[in-house]
Amino acid sequence: MLACREVCERLATLQGEPALLLVYFTQAHDAAILRAQLTSRYPNTRLIGCSYGVAGALGDQIDMKSLLHGAMAQAARPGELPAMILLHASPGQEEAVLGAIEAEFGSQVPVVGGSAADDRVSGDWQVCWQAGEGKQGVVLALLYPDCELAFQFHSGYLATAHHGVVTAREGREVLTLDGEPAAQVYARWRGVNTLPVGPILKESTLAPLARQRGTLDGVPYYKLSHPEAVTARGGLRLFTDIELGERLTLMYGSEEGLLARSLAAGRIEPAYGRCREMRPFGALLIFCAGCRLALGERIHEFGSLFETQLGAIPFITPFTFGEQGRLPYGELAHGNLMVSAVILLGEPA
Repeated sequence: MLACREVCERLATLQGEPALLLVYFTQAHDAAILRAQLTSRYPNTRLIGCSYGVAGALGDQIDMKSLLHGAMAQAARPGELPAMILLHASPGQEEAVLGAIEAEFGSQVPVVGGSAADDRVSGDWQVCWQAGEGKQGVVLALLYPDCELAFQFHSGYLATAHHGVVTAREGREVLTLDGEPAAQVYARWRGVNTLPVGPILKESTLAPLARQRGTLDGVPYYKLSHPEAVTARGGLRLFTDIELGERLTLMYGSEEGLLARSLAAGRIEPAYGRCREMRPFGALLIFCAGCRLALGERIHEFGSLFETQLGAIPFITPFTFGEQGRLPYGELAHGNLMVSAVILLGEPA
C-alpha cells in the first residue's frame, strides 16, 4: 500500500525505531492491511489507530479492567498509574468505557481520546492495534512519557436562552423535551417550522445541544451533544448518551469561534506548574469531524493559528465522531464538537 510505504520511508529518516505508532486513516484504507504492513516493518513497535498500551479489544461488551491491566503489564509498569490514556472507541460505548476507567483509576489519570469516524455515518469506522482490527471495539495506550504534559478539553460555543428538560428518551434518542416532540422543540428554537426526517449533522453543527457540567470562576462550562438525525417519531438522535431529567441548552457557534479553538487548544495554563518555563515540542489535537465539515476550506487556517500560538512544532490532528477528555474539576467526559488536546513539553533549549 502506497500510504504505508510513504510513512515507512519518512520514518526511516529518523534515528532508531519508534516506540509507538499513532495511525489515523480514512475509511478508504483497510485497517487489516495497514496493521499487517506496519507491524511487519516495525515488529517491536506498539501501534494504535482508528479511522476518521497499547491494548485493544473488539465487541460491544469490553472487559476494561483486563484491558487496562494488560496494557500496564505490556508497559512493564504493573501497579503504576500512567501519565495519560490515549483512547479510541467505536461510537456508542464511550461513556461506558470512561466510567470503567474512572472506576479503576479514579479521576487522577487524564484521558485524551476521539471516537472512530467514517465518511457518511454509515458504520464503516474502524479501530486497530498491533494484534487486531475491527469496526466495533476499543483501543488504548497507557503513556509513561519522560516529558511534561499539558491538557485541554473544551468547546467554542456559547449558550443561548433556549433550554428544556428531557422527558422521554430511548438510548441516544431524545423523544421529548418538556413533554413535546424533541425535533419540534429543536426546530422552534432554531427559528424554523420543521426539520425533515433524516441526517442533520451539517445543519446542527453550529447549533448543538449541551448540558452544563459546572462553573469555573463563575462561568458555566458545558458538555456538548451533536444532533445526528431527526427520527420518524419526531425524536433527535445524538452522538452522546442522554438521561431522563437532564436539561439541554441550545448552543451557538460560528466559523470564527471554531477556528479560535485552535488557539485555546494551545494554551498552557499556569496550573501545570513549571509549564511556563518549558518548551512545547509536539502536540496531539483531537478535533471534531463535524466542526471540520462546517469549516470547509477554512480548515487550512487551523495550522497557521496553532503555529502562531506554540511555534512551528509537529502535531497531528485526527477528526473524530466524539471527543473524550477531562473537565476542569477532573471529571472524565465524552462530548461532541469539542477539542481534546495534549501538548508535549520539554526543558528550554
